Amino acid sequence: MTELPSPATSLMTIGTFAQATRLSSKALRLYDDLGLLPPTHVDAHTGYRYYAPAQLDAARLIGLLRQLNMPLNAIHAALQAAPGERPALIRRYWASAEQRHTAHRALAAYVLNTLEGDTMTQTFTVHTRDLPTRLIATIQRRVYQPDLDGFLPPSIERLIEFIPAQGAAIAGPPFVIYHGAVTADSDGPVEVCVPYTGTLTPTAGITLREEEAHHEAYVTVTKRQFEFPTILEAFDVTAAYAGAHGTCSDLICREVYPYGWDQADPEALAAEVAWPYLPNG
Repeated sequence: MTELPSPATSLMTIGTFAQATRLSSKALRLYDDLGLLPPTHVDAHTGYRYYAPAQLDAARLIGLLRQLNMPLNAIHAALQAAPGERPALIRRYWASAEQRHTAHRALAAYVLNTLEGDTMTQTFTVHTRDLPTRLIATIQRRVYQPDLDGFLPPSIERLIEFIPAQGAAIAGPPFVIYHGAVTADSDGPVEVCVPYTGTLTPTAGITLREEEAHHEAYVTVTKRQFEFPTILEAFDVTAAYAGAHGTCSDLICREVYPYGWDQADPEALAAEVAWPYLPNG
């Protein structure tokens, strides 16, 4: 903090500054603690905070951005940026916020449809298949829903590179097993798998195991249908089919990726949602 300026320089007490900015004194203390808006001077004897009129614009900007639910760390980044760079930072944040709002609106519709027993918004055709016993290389981790995109593609890529590098052969498309719910509060775990034939040596972070032969129901989903929470309907359909035609096995629901993901068309096939089960009879 700077030394207290001369009386000719006008400083504002925290109460006066709070009134001028329409921010509470509690909020100003928080912004000080976080380094967002430190006062110009703090009296060494009383601890009173004093603000300069030049800080009014920054304080008002912080208040407005908080009304947009912008996180404090993102506000800090905006304040540290050059004034000309701030609009782009705020636009990027708001675009992300609108995407989250769209996903929340779809999730709310899904929850209401489930509670009210309404027809699903998507149409899926359920297929079945038998899969043999197979060897799989896997990477497993506990991960929350917001972090899935940062875990799945790199793990798949690592396994696809690992298998042929040791002289083995990839024997099927990658798939992901969800051993538990993956949400903002639940972290699975999630297991990325790639089937292989041949001989491999385990390495750090990669596990080798055998998955038993099984029967499963599955549906194909497009890139548009793969978006959360629409993908939940695909899991519901396969789970319902498995329950109606047998008993769910000890194996867990999964996503299978036999298609190229890089296609831009939202109606292009992107993946399969599969649910293992033990058929009746």
